[in-house]
Amino acid sequence: MDILRSRDGRLLALLGEAVIPGGNPAPDSQAPPPQPPPSDAPVARPFPDMRLALTVVPVLLDGKGRARELTFAAWVSPLPDGADPETLPMPEGMQLPGRALAPLRAIVQVSAQQLPDAGGAPQVGLSALLLRSSNMTSPAAPESAGHPGEFESAAPDIWIAGLGITTAGQMTREVEQAIRASREVLYLDTGVATRPLLESLCPRVTSLYELTYSESQPRRDGYQRMADRVLQSAGENPPVTFAIHGHPLVAATAPFLVMDRARSLGLKVRVLPGVSAIDTVLADLRLDPVVHGIQMYEATDLLLRRRPLQPDVPALLWQIGPLETCLHTMRVSTPARFDRLVAHLGLFYPPRHEVVAIYCSPHPLLPSKVLRFAIEDIGQYAAEIHQGFSLYIPPVAARPIHDHELLAQLNSVEHLNQITKGGTR
Repeated sequence: MDILRSRDGRLLALLGEAVIPGGNPAPDSQAPPPQPPPSDAPVARPFPDMRLALTVVPVLLDGKGRARELTFAAWVSPLPDGADPETLPMPEGMQLPGRALAPLRAIVQVSAQQLPDAGGAPQVGLSALLLRSSNMTSPAAPESAGHPGEFESAAPDIWIAGLGITTAGQMTREVEQAIRASREVLYLDTGVATRPLLESLCPRVTSLYELTYSESQPRRDGYQRMADRVLQSAGENPPVTFAIHGHPLVAATAPFLVMDRARSLGLKVRVLPGVSAIDTVLADLRLDPVVHGIQMYEATDLLLRRRPLQPDVPALLWQIGPLETCLHTMRVSTPARFDRLVAHLGLFYPPRHEVVAIYCSPHPLLPSKVLRFAIEDIGQYAAEIHQGFSLYIPPVAARPIHDHELLAQLNSVEHLNQITKGGTR
């Protein structure tokens, strides 16, 4: 049973009642769930981040001759600094309707964030980050592992792990398990919720962004420093996790430097995949790469090698934000940055062909940013296209079918029997 994983409206309403001024969670499990306010109701003012203990008690009802039913009672308690959630008492006067089973407790960090206006009314979105729970964590490492930090007998010295695009919601179980088994997590991710999440899983967490990037300096130098820091930590106190936004081997140089050097140092490395920008772009744009195929290039490399493009195949150009430079900067682009790209695309597409610049959201409360414009107008959006944007180019037209003989055989049983074993001749 995995109650805290389910999308149960009662738990969400309970959290909302606990954090909105004037609301109090009803301890009685028989009470009707709180109803959300109408969309035009005034929104509560933002409040500081807070930690709450959510307690869920499964209750087994006898049913008196009928099949037994399982329900649950739930309540939220403030969690002062240093408090042990396992010792939190049941609300005074609360009566459970049946036989209570083992309680489940989760530590939830609730944040408020100002969202873009919707219908002219400013809104505040609530985000609940699960920091720890008694029924959603991965199994602990076996005692035979020796001591915390060892992860089965074949533990590597370095896990290179992908955190997903929205870290709090897309971290995989195997990545979580690796982080729990690590003595240090060194991460490259600028999400606001990333560090608290990692600190709930590993006692030592180090951000590599501040140690790596400098304005107007070569990004490659930063990748070298990043790799050096990971290898130093792995050599001194393994195992460690090198955790990277998205998939660790997609548009990332430092992991390959780590793997190359680790081999010469005799360090074992294991790569754990994550949800990448490729996955989120396909989801946001509702694309199936199997239907018409897909061609993908890094945008600057496209220009350097003057790669040809097939206008009948969808195209994805990565990293159009840092186009034409190997130096790190957070400065805003000018229209001139895209002149070469427009000229190159003009060799294969009409100038008014519509393309999509997309930045997939790193936070569940914020929508992805999608800009649609004609190829020749990309410069007008230069100030909006930052480092995280990719460019999707839809096909101009579908390629016609040429092998009509094969087309006629696709639904032929006789042809199937000819190309497989065991069919009737």
